Amino acid sequence: MLHRNSIYDSSTGAPTRRLSVALPEYKLLSTELQDSAKQDIQNTALSLRTLSLDDKFKIPAEGIPEDLSYELIHNELTLDGNPHLNLASFVNTFTTPIAKKLINENINKNLADNDEYPQLIELTQRCISMLAEMWHCGPEDSPIGCSTTGSSEAIMLGGLAMKKKWEHKMLNAGKSTLKPNIVMSCACQVALEKFTRYFEVECRMVPVSFKSHHMLDPEELWNYVDENTIGCFVILGTTYTGHFENVEKCSEVLDKIEAKNPDWANKGIPIHVDGASGGFITPFTFETYHMKNYGMEKWAFNNPRVVSINTSGHKFGLTTPGLGWVLWKDDKFLSPELRFRLKYLGGIEETFGLNFSRPGFQVVHQYFNFISLGRKGYGAQFKRSLYVARIFSYSLLHLPEVEGYIDVVSSIHQKISDDSVASNVNDFWVNQDQYKPGVPLVAFKLSNEFRKAYPEIPQVMVSSLLRQRGWIIPNYPLPKSSDDSQNYEVLRVVFRTELKLDLAQLLLADIRSVLLRLIRSYEKLTSRVESKQFESTANRRDFVYNMLLTLASPEDDTDQQVDQETKDELKAKISKNYRGTC
Repeated sequence: MLHRNSIYDSSTGAPTRRLSVALPEYKLLSTELQDSAKQDIQNTALSLRTLSLDDKFKIPAEGIPEDLSYELIHNELTLDGNPHLNLASFVNTFTTPIAKKLINENINKNLADNDEYPQLIELTQRCISMLAEMWHCGPEDSPIGCSTTGSSEAIMLGGLAMKKKWEHKMLNAGKSTLKPNIVMSCACQVALEKFTRYFEVECRMVPVSFKSHHMLDPEELWNYVDENTIGCFVILGTTYTGHFENVEKCSEVLDKIEAKNPDWANKGIPIHVDGASGGFITPFTFETYHMKNYGMEKWAFNNPRVVSINTSGHKFGLTTPGLGWVLWKDDKFLSPELRFRLKYLGGIEETFGLNFSRPGFQVVHQYFNFISLGRKGYGAQFKRSLYVARIFSYSLLHLPEVEGYIDVVSSIHQKISDDSVASNVNDFWVNQDQYKPGVPLVAFKLSNEFRKAYPEIPQVMVSSLLRQRGWIIPNYPLPKSSDDSQNYEVLRVVFRTELKLDLAQLLLADIRSVLLRLIRSYEKLTSRVESKQFESTANRRDFVYNMLLTLASPEDDTDQQVDQETKDELKAKISKNYRGTC
């Protein structure tokens, strides 16, 4: 994220003296509070110049003690949301104490320094080999890869490699390389679009629809692929709805397109799989026969068109933030001119990346997870997450008093055979292989039935009111579509491994409570407007008070009118509650 220099106007001017020795944090006060503080402790006279509130954006002339600096920053950061309740993010927020110990022991190591930290590089190589095996590299392949700063950098590298190979094909055929393009769905994460803008490749986005489940429809490739297509980004787990775009069907359509155009110099149009989320979920969670039943047996390097795959270690790889991986199926897919040989750190290093020096502890954390969890450990955690997500989907569809008011847009709760939902939640565990693969997330929206009954209630209110309880749940429009589905917004809950069933049940109760409060507020407002009872200022004030109280109350029994006597009782209860909690 870009940050601009912040400049604040100070009309009162800065005091000429400060009290930073007796009260070091004094410098962080506003000018007005500094003036007040000087009057209270004027006996402490110091001749140093005072820093005003403006100077929070400047390096101070003199620092304050480390322990106090820690306390001030620690206190300020408590204003951030609780990472455990941040259900908007795919990024892992849990680290075991033993993993933290290993992280702290390696926090100063530079991953770019091969000569100084050879064992760190060895662990990186082991991770690459493990990922290659996970993604079905064959014995005839010679996989190559590197760690990255998240999937964003990995996407850039995958796209660059495809662009360079396309240029070679076109130049060898004596054709122009001025107009490369790449194809992806509108459900792509912004990093994919950034690649096209940063590296001057035409971005051909395929609109999605309700029919395509808001992901790439392989048949649409006919309308977007041509000889200048350097490759296709296919997403294994969209951020919008968690769906897996069908790598295998995309490959089959590309076969047909090339067969119709035998004169193209650009044959074998490659696929890069964006497995930022699904790259870890799929190999550990869904057996080969399960993916085959879903029509995606060849989703990885076992597909001849898949030349590269990326994933985020800091998502379902369960590492600390800042780690990504990108692999190529074979050394031949990474052109020599993209590689650099560096000598100045002591040894000779071959590198390909947009970043250079970066922390090495994340790789250590990834290797630790691989050997401590193993396939069984990863699989157990992801299967539990999927089970909780499926129960959550089922429960949203059957919430008491508001049943029928929510549509689930994601599909992991549906059977592969007929899109049906389980008759009981036990089936989600007993017959896991009968349900659609996907990322453990639930995207949902207010149903057409709800919109018809309460058309003026904006869906974003659900997200805002849930925030009162600490839940961070995004509300965002669906991607650009061919059927106007982008006009619909969805709420999304990501089921990371730490989000267990008990917490999901609490969230369900809060969603139900929020919907009931919104409905009651709506009914009060519409009945008041229809009655045209605005005869006095007092009546209007009572009405506004009652409506806002309905929204503010955490309870469901606030639909009665509240007179002045009841207001006094409520205030008394609040006082008692406050004293009790102290």
